[in-house]
Amino acid sequence: MKNNGNISIIQGHFYPQYFILPAFLLYAALFILPSLLGIGYSLTDWNIYRTAIDYIGLANFKEIFSTSSYRLIIGNTFLFAIITTIFKMIFGLALALVLNENLRTRQVLRTIFYLPVVMSPLVIGLVFISIFNPTRGLLNQALRGIGLEALSRQWLADYTTAMPVVMAVEIWRMSGYCMVIFLAGLQLIPQNLYEVASIDGAGGWQKFVNITLPFLRLSITMNLILNIIWGLKAFDIIFILTKGGPGHMSEVINVSVFDEFSSGRYGFATALGVVIFIFTSMIAFIVLRVLSKREVDFI
Repeated sequence: MKNNGNISIIQGHFYPQYFILPAFLLYAALFILPSLLGIGYSLTDWNIYRTAIDYIGLANFKEIFSTSSYRLIIGNTFLFAIITTIFKMIFGLALALVLNENLRTRQVLRTIFYLPVVMSPLVIGLVFISIFNPTRGLLNQALRGIGLEALSRQWLADYTTAMPVVMAVEIWRMSGYCMVIFLAGLQLIPQNLYEVASIDGAGGWQKFVNITLPFLRLSITMNLILNIIWGLKAFDIIFILTKGGPGHMSEVINVSVFDEFSSGRYGFATALGVVIFIFTSMIAFIVLRVLSKREVDFI
């Protein structure tokens, strides 16, 4: 692509630069302007209990970072994002490696493992609520059936198990998405590289480390950035399963944003939204910069 004055050259064709104006105006109206307004409202005491909106500076942010419950919620958010990202990528890569082989049922299996990604989080949440039901749930009944009744508990209402269970459901739900991205990367690897490596006596692990992983670096970068962003912005599956409980043990920032808006503290809720926006942007930028320096140029 070349730029000559106000004309862009793309693949031999000339396009006036004002062609991007409609898309830019739409982006500005739906993203840039609301973001700027949100930052402005986060510096106010806007709430449902009074009509006047007063500027209070960084008071909302001071309350967020000085209150122990909100520090716990921020910690939960990062814990959820990091743990789920790691395991989604591990399981997604494992599934991609298996389903990239010449299996007779690989297309059916790919569909099965990707199906949870396109299912409604509400449906998934309701299914797992019934599975983890303390009295009639499938999991506790199975534990009782094999003589391990001592291990049965209120999985979604226990302080020690609520967050791990929510993370496990999210990992199960989104591993198929990582699998698809890894599959796309695997299918771009020249097979003759593996043949040459076999002739040189390389084993399966050596092929994986020296051929597969370097060629999957772009897929790893995409999965890492997307899943960290989704993890930091998680809401639906957590709200459906636990609503952030018990206490604040499984609560993340977006659940708090919903709760604060529901209680009428609009300015404070907007400040929470700004916090997660800043965290997400910073981490995505850092990850992209670090990993982009290590990408292999195959051209």
